[in-house]
Amino acid sequence: MQTFTKFILNLTFVGSIVLIAILNASQLAVVGQPTPNNVDGKPPTQSGGPRFVQPREDIDERPPTQPGRPVRGGCASISQLSLTALVPKNKIGRTVSDYPTLFFYLPQTEAELAEFILEDQSGNQIYKQDLKISNLSGVIGVSIPANKNVPPLEVGKSYRWNFTVICDSQDRSADLIESGTVRRVELSADIRSQLDAADPRQKTVIYAENGIWQDALSTLVAARRANPNDAELVADWKILLDSVQWGEIAAEPIVPIEAQP
Repeated sequence: MQTFTKFILNLTFVGSIVLIAILNASQLAVVGQPTPNNVDGKPPTQSGGPRFVQPREDIDERPPTQPGRPVRGGCASISQLSLTALVPKNKIGRTVSDYPTLFFYLPQTEAELAEFILEDQSGNQIYKQDLKISNLSGVIGVSIPANKNVPPLEVGKSYRWNFTVICDSQDRSADLIESGTVRRVELSADIRSQLDAADPRQKTVIYAENGIWQDALSTLVAARRANPNDAELVADWKILLDSVQWGEIAAEPIVPIEAQP
């Protein structure tokens, strides 16, 4: 009888251990499941703000060769911040726009002109724009114009851009240069549906979470220009730039820039 009782107790003990293991595994599976992106069909603005998540294939890709920037030049930055492309650190940013806008932080310098060039995958120049930057400092946007002289960016293709501050038009060796890649991609039907139901803050979150850097930034800049005193948008701006390690630029003004005719 005692042997039988011990057998029952041991069996109960083992069964309890198995049950606990199963419960723990099921709890872990629930924790690991993705959180739904929307409630009642409407994507909420997350309390954490728009944090950028770069696609793995972009992270693994080797960044474009960055031209050397002079330590000293004819138009060295007067501020502590240097010329900076507002893109992920590896200089690769996605867009869903056929004519996107790219953003840069421009420090105060003695330069009067800057130059933006866009090339296709074969190295052919498809757009060039000279820009007036005299006495200008802050975050600027350079838009690729939607006109018949500039072909739209094609889905699935990457384009090389160069943004140059011309320190001395007679000696271009002193130029300050930023280079990178913009890649046109297509949205899934699910993401398009979320965007259709979203306000500008929510759209910024959706773009950022899905690795669409250029459109996340453009959407938030447009919202900030329309509502410059909105504290939530200011906070979103800091969070978004922090997510690509450019938080130090968040306090800088967003300023308009004039293209040369």
